[in-house]
Amino acid sequence: MKVSMVEMNKKANQIINHVAESGETVVILKHGQAIAEIRPVAYRSNRAAALSKLQQLQPIKVKQPIENIVAKGRQRGV
Repeated sequence: MKVSMVEMNKKANQIINHVAESGETVVILKHGQAIAEIRPVAYRSNRAAALSKLQQLQPIKVKQPIENIVAKGRQRGV
């Protein structure tokens, strides 16, 4: 989405809310030239992607108790 400086000055709150809700980047124009962008903070989109990947994981069976696996990971600094 592109908005002029005039529109940004008049509707800043609405534009920022739009970015936060939609995840869309807004380009701000001054005299027809792009001068700035407003975009959502990266961690929000990363969070959604991470959650999506976690939901796709399938459970697996392990041969030893999970406590042993965690303890081994701690010993190796993992």
